[in-house]
Amino acid sequence: MRQVSVGPESLQVGDYVVRKYEPSDAPALVEAVTASCEHLRPWMPWIKFEPQTVTQREVLIKTWSKAWENCTEFVMGIFLGSRVVGGTGLHLRGDINTVEIGYWVHVDFVGKGIATEVSRILTETAFSIWPEIDIVEIHHDEANVASGKVPDRLGFEHVSTGQREPEAPAESGVMYRWEKKRPK
Repeated sequence: MRQVSVGPESLQVGDYVVRKYEPSDAPALVEAVTASCEHLRPWMPWIKFEPQTVTQREVLIKTWSKAWENCTEFVMGIFLGSRVVGGTGLHLRGDINTVEIGYWVHVDFVGKGIATEVSRILTETAFSIWPEIDIVEIHHDEANVASGKVPDRLGFEHVSTGQREPEAPAESGVMYRWEKKRPK
């Protein structure tokens, strides 16, 4: 399994804090995901396992923490105070010199530019803390137009379109891959 040397610190993004989930965040995460289930269901394959209990979330957060400690994946919450307003992550699952950003936003916070700003900061952070990372990627299904606006706004380059089996109900099976290369 690929890994990097260190995880990102807590990041301030306007009024929001992006940080590693802690077990004490489980109730707020349950509340956010449960409130957003129908909004997320068309696009997020993991939503089929929702809603989860606080205990199930605590177990999942411990799994994410283990991956964080091993520097293999960095799943983070987007917080406004103690409220979870979304989730994001830096995922080491592509080519050896790449990291992929994923994101979702609470239904009450859609359209506020949160995913765009968080992705901007995560891109800058990935390049600043990981000299081994040359490319940051964002992937989305062609039908998920809102998700595709994020890399476009940030100046990512659309580098490929490929077929894959749809994983969520509204997906077309046409996957867009965007990338931003390390500034020279």
